[in-house]
Amino acid sequence: MIGNDLRIIGQGLKIISEGVLQIDGEIEGDVRAAEVIVGEQGKVTGMVAGNQAVIQGKVSGVICASMVALQASSDVGGDIHHMSLTIEQGAMFDGRSRRVTSQADLNAVMNG
Repeated sequence: MIGNDLRIIGQGLKIISEGVLQIDGEIEGDVRAAEVIVGEQGKVTGMVAGNQAVIQGKVSGVICASMVALQASSDVGGDIHHMSLTIEQGAMFDGRSRRVTSQADLNAVMNG
């Protein structure tokens, strides 16, 4: 868990987890986990990648996950590559939605 009093900044920074990564602080860099949760106070400037991404806070960058959920409090500026996308009423999204049909296509986007 990245607490709301923590700020992580680094050029070329990548945070990788095999499990659930809850972000309530601020990260300038890329994050990847099986499940990424950006909490209401969380902010990510960079790529968010994983099997599942639940966004409640702010993301400025690409989101790439099989299942993406933008909750009402979310503010996303960037493209979303996904197999499934849910956007709650009240969520802010400025970017393009790119649906992919296979995990291989999604992995290609994640790995550049």
